Amino acid sequence: MSVIIATYNGRHKIENILSSLESQSVKDFELVVVVDGSSDGTAAFLQERMSLLKDLKVIEQVNKGRAGARNAGAKMANGDLLIFFDDDLILEPNCMEEHLGHHKSSPESIGGGRPVMVSEPESSYFHKYRSDLSSKWEKPLLEAVGPVNKLQPFFTAANFSIPRLLFEQLGGFNESLTDAEDQEMAIRADQSGVPIYYLSKAVAYHVDELSITNYIKRLRQYREAHLELLTRLDGKNENYLARAVPFSQPVSLLRKIVYRFFGQAIFLRLSENDRLMGVLPESIRHKFFDWVTTAYGIYHMRLPL
Repeated sequence: MSVIIATYNGRHKIENILSSLESQSVKDFELVVVVDGSSDGTAAFLQERMSLLKDLKVIEQVNKGRAGARNAGAKMANGDLLIFFDDDLILEPNCMEEHLGHHKSSPESIGGGRPVMVSEPESSYFHKYRSDLSSKWEKPLLEAVGPVNKLQPFFTAANFSIPRLLFEQLGGFNESLTDAEDQEMAIRADQSGVPIYYLSKAVAYHVDELSITNYIKRLRQYREAHLELLTRLDGKNENYLARAVPFSQPVSLLRKIVYRFFGQAIFLRLSENDRLMGVLPESIRHKFFDWVTTAYGIYHMRLPL
């Protein structure tokens, strides 16, 4: 079994997942870390830490992006089962055990682990809103029985497992993509009849306190990536198209007016004011965040400097 972590300038955050791996209930695994064009001393830090990890390989390469880094890690890995993690996670102690147990019962499948966004009492109101959004999004997946393919062909590359042979048969990640490469691979897997499971007990925590402006930038990248996938698919995967079509639907005149209104700079500035946001009831505050992030993130209102 091989664990693969791709990192880009992750020196400041990778310690959390290394410590998590040392605390796993499963101890017999190889760790491959791909340092993808980093310039922050990540490779040197890993070399210093090697003695604390049983079997660690460090690969340094010019920057190829997440897909290229993960593919490089898979090529160097020796295990029959590949488990991929992002470099900013904190794993539950039984996370790898859950992945391993799944593949013993369903060997020719993909196991998508569960990403959980950490929300602390001192977190911003916007971060708590994002945590609530994440919980709503995953609810259908938690309720699914068996593979999630019909619900939507999905797994997150931040936390998933796949047999090496199946990874190679699928051709790995598409290195021509700079985003949504996991969604694209899930679609190819679905088209090949590969079942995808949501492993609700394979939990990994994201500590990711984004500002609303940075979140909007991510939304824009996400939208563009999925619009590109729609173009590439050309109607070939109805399960995915049903989920992605809102990105390409025309907007009604009323919604255009609403988004233009909430796309004014003052509303973005107000949303960054935690003291003011705290005065609003949670339901109104979350609706306010909905309108502002949709106006700027999905319909590309101009971000003020």
